[in-house]
Amino acid sequence: MAIDDQLFDLWRVPPDVHGDPVAAFARLYADPVIINGVPMAVTGLVERAAALHEAFTGHTIEVVDRVEAPGKLTVAFRHTARHTGVWRTPLGDLPPTGGTVTGLGIDVLTIDDEGRISAIWVLADELQRILQVSR
Repeated sequence: MAIDDQLFDLWRVPPDVHGDPVAAFARLYADPVIINGVPMAVTGLVERAAALHEAFTGHTIEVVDRVEAPGKLTVAFRHTARHTGVWRTPLGDLPPTGGTVTGLGIDVLTIDDEGRISAIWVLADELQRILQVSR
């Protein structure tokens, strides 16, 4: 299974579904992983996944394009989910609306010699997603 398939399978469901979520994330991510230039422990990734699933349910992820090179993988994807819990954003907490939120994301992944993701450049249009639930 390709690493992006494993990655999206990991994020598509709440982390506690994996039994030991830290171990599940550590199979795919170096510890720490560098995200947009900032180190993050695998436990921080698990916390992010938990927060995502507290705010949203019914996740679907559609890969719209991918480009692979030695040690690199870039994936453009569309993520859709229902806003069913409090969403904690940099602009404040947004109460659940029940609305569907769809957004595009692009992840540029660096893959280390052990086959784990050691760095990620993430581009996601969070403002567009926030506007979708604020209407």
